[in-house]
Amino acid sequence: MLERGFEWFVAWRHLRGPDRGRQWTLKVGLLLLFLTVVGRVAAHYAGKRYGLGTMSDFPSFAAYGRPRWIGHLETGSAVSAGIGFLALYLGLMFRYFTVFTAFSIFGVFLGTAAPILALSVMSGFESDLKGKMRGSRADIVITSTDDETFAHWRERMDRIRRLPHVVGATPYLETEVMVMAGRTPAGVFLRGIEPDSANRVLDLQKKLREGKLSTLDAPVPPRTTPPGSLGGKLEALPQDETDETDDDVPSDPEDAVETGASASKPAIFLGEELYSRTLRVFTGDDLDVMCPLCGIGPTGPMPKSRSFRVAGHFYTGMYEFDQKFAYASLGEIQRFLGTGDEVSGIDVRVPSPELARSVADSIAKLLGPRFLVRSWEELNKALFLALKLEKIAMFVALTFIILVASFSIVSNLFMLVTEKGREVAILKSMGASDGGIRRIFLTEGLYIGALGSITGFIVGVGGCVLMERVGLPLPSDIYYIEKLPIVMRWPEITTIGVLALSLSCAAAVYPAMLASRLKPVEGLRYE
Repeated sequence: MLERGFEWFVAWRHLRGPDRGRQWTLKVGLLLLFLTVVGRVAAHYAGKRYGLGTMSDFPSFAAYGRPRWIGHLETGSAVSAGIGFLALYLGLMFRYFTVFTAFSIFGVFLGTAAPILALSVMSGFESDLKGKMRGSRADIVITSTDDETFAHWRERMDRIRRLPHVVGATPYLETEVMVMAGRTPAGVFLRGIEPDSANRVLDLQKKLREGKLSTLDAPVPPRTTPPGSLGGKLEALPQDETDETDDDVPSDPEDAVETGASASKPAIFLGEELYSRTLRVFTGDDLDVMCPLCGIGPTGPMPKSRSFRVAGHFYTGMYEFDQKFAYASLGEIQRFLGTGDEVSGIDVRVPSPELARSVADSIAKLLGPRFLVRSWEELNKALFLALKLEKIAMFVALTFIILVASFSIVSNLFMLVTEKGREVAILKSMGASDGGIRRIFLTEGLYIGALGSITGFIVGVGGCVLMERVGLPLPSDIYYIEKLPIVMRWPEITTIGVLALSLSCAAAVYPAMLASRLKPVEGLRYE
């Protein structure tokens, strides 16, 4: 035990540099100040160049329940604080260790902290995307194998609801149509749903910014609010577009009775992008929905149209859904398309996303080969595969930081073997074994790896916790997300720490073997 303690002590003394005193403390402070200023200026110009702006451009953080003064900090302050911390860390390493040892520890530190932060951010984006998808689409989707509508779905849906782990099931009828608001067209996917059962499967009610899902089965009154009382939204539109939007709203009560404009038009919900940017309509406005091949004429299929009334709009946080999807009552869409009591498919919700695959297999066995049962993972397989590959590529790229640090450890220990050759020779002449010398240099690699990986682990996890609690706001109109998402996955973080420590120890193997082979005569020849 005493021998092993002596080996650890010698290894530590080899890594320690000379006491540089107050002069180096002053240098570290000046370097910290310089890099802080550089980081502030760089963040300022980067914000202008890439349109990120500053944190003062965003709403106050008080909306998230945090102190108001945080909302007045600029993004450059966070960047400069990070650069300043790195400078302080490197300066402290220079203060207590040799120059090459300090760079080696700093490399392992970066190789541990950077992957933890980067992978946590990527996991946050992945988790946020999965949450938005699950809020907009079902966990399991059942369709016909030939992509046609199918009848007798009620009995099948009742059997599905009785299966274990099935929270709810709802039918839907989906078609691609063209909607017109005045002279503004847009192609959308119109989906008919049952409001009662859809509430147990989809999170559409939570996504609604205006209106209630229960109003799909009730007539929607026309908009009667004067243009001047809408906060100036109509005044920003050209006059001809404003008039076109209101063409279907009758000004005479008798016309309303004749046309049935106040009661006979079914409700429709639009995505936020479709509602406010593409069509630029309001709740109570009328839309013309046209299906190119839904009508039957003397010569075959022909276009068919019907007027719907906007009952509200929803925001899912996914641009594709908010731009291309609209919801209406299942019965109204069936009458509009002339499909009778047929649906496109059945949506199923399970308690957790992890159960979707197993429940989908059970449903497939229950319904037989005529139906295609897919979980949310299969429906978005290409997207999540791309995210997974991107995450692996990011991990591999950031791992090169640790590899560079390991090469630095190898060169540092090679120099130590040459520099400490006399000491190694003296130790051997006093009775130290080859294994003891080998363990001393292996311990030096362990010291470097442990100091770098532990501090990198603490800074990486601490940075993730800080960003998760304080939040880093993002311009939602550009990134379609309010703040930077952070999700820490401990298996990934543990893998990074173990990898950094293992590479550091592996880098010390060859220099340790060379040191153990050094003969005392060669070490003391020129003394």
